[in-house]
Amino acid sequence: MSSTSFAAAAASTTVQDILARLRDLAVLDGDRLAVIDAHRVVTFAELWHAGYEYVTQYRSDRTVRPVPARPYAATITTALGIWLAGGIPMPVPAATRMTMLDPLVLQVDKIGHWCQPWRAHLHTEPGGQRLYVAGGEPPTNPRVGDALGLAAGGTALLCAPLSAAAVFDTAVRQLMLGGTVVLRPQFSPQDWLATVVETGADWAVLAPGQMVGLIQQQEDLPGWLDVAVRTLHRIVVPAAVPAINVGYLAALTAHTGAAVTTWYHAPVYDGALSTPGGDPATLTPLPGVLLRTVDPAGQPTPPGMAGLIEASSSSGATAHRADQPCTPAAQWRTSGDIGTIDGDGRLTLRRLDRARHYRTSAGPADTAKVRVAALQQTLNAHPGVASHAVHVVPDAGGVPRAHVRVRASTASLTSAALARHCAALDTPCPAEHITITSSGEL
Repeated sequence: MSSTSFAAAAASTTVQDILARLRDLAVLDGDRLAVIDAHRVVTFAELWHAGYEYVTQYRSDRTVRPVPARPYAATITTALGIWLAGGIPMPVPAATRMTMLDPLVLQVDKIGHWCQPWRAHLHTEPGGQRLYVAGGEPPTNPRVGDALGLAAGGTALLCAPLSAAAVFDTAVRQLMLGGTVVLRPQFSPQDWLATVVETGADWAVLAPGQMVGLIQQQEDLPGWLDVAVRTLHRIVVPAAVPAINVGYLAALTAHTGAAVTTWYHAPVYDGALSTPGGDPATLTPLPGVLLRTVDPAGQPTPPGMAGLIEASSSSGATAHRADQPCTPAAQWRTSGDIGTIDGDGRLTLRRLDRARHYRTSAGPADTAKVRVAALQQTLNAHPGVASHAVHVVPDAGGVPRAHVRVRASTASLTSAALARHCAALDTPCPAEHITITSSGEL
């Protein structure tokens, strides 16, 4: 059966590739597990039929359709229904007020379709959020999945929001490989390891904080770790600034047996990966990705000099603004991050300016959350910090201030030294707001 016999006439060729692959899996291997969430198990045959139940809710055009992204199979089946109707799904946080998205959602077929769109996302830029449409190379191409270590017929555990472009794309790529996607709404070390054991997951993504929590509780989970090591082969951790302490990655490998790599992913390009067992701060572009850094005038900077990170893809545009024409020519695109590139083309992140852009449009509560996250990254990067807790307390003027309690791994660590470390990495925290202990509750 041809892909166009069950896809809407408006469906892009990229979407037709996705649907043809899912159709083949539903017909030829329908009993294979496609999605496992906290409440149900869905086979490829069931996924295909569930997608058709959503088709009648959408008219057949290339309109971007927001999808409330919850950690359940219904998020995937909703996206499938939109594809079948010829639309473009845009995963968004489940708490998003959909009426606020109306000014951003438009029919993209008015601006040209060389890129053949299959997924949209919101990208935060100076001045607010912009709608981007992903297209070009279809997720049926195994290039990115192979680089990430996704296995054909494997099982990927995603304890992360599907509203994030990288997470949603990874789920789709795993399905295209005939594999299983496991979704979990929240993280705890024991539940996470139990899920690895129960599902036989061989691939997983862990946020830096989740990774630290898993390592810190290793003494309480020896049995689970021994069993999990039998199936788990690859763990991917989002790249952070400052870079995640290499000791944490080594400990994670030692206790799970999995190769651990950090992934720098930007919504407008595929990004770069660290080498498992290597320096997590040194990132090699994915196959087909070109990276460079430029100065404020847009001129390339020499090796080792910090500049704005730009990327281009040999597969053409991976994402473009929905209000701009899509072109077949590979273009240099940026998400506003800062880094350096050495003589061998390897990237070192210096600053994730997407957080700064977010702060320009965020309210006070959201601003505090972003600053706390940055401070936690800084604390994770200090070799003398065994564990930590960050609390936000309003000062006399009502301004949120971060207070830190740290359990030290060395007796030589002082509040003053840690304050200097925080200031050097642009996440200042006064020494008087830092309490250091060698034991006890944080």
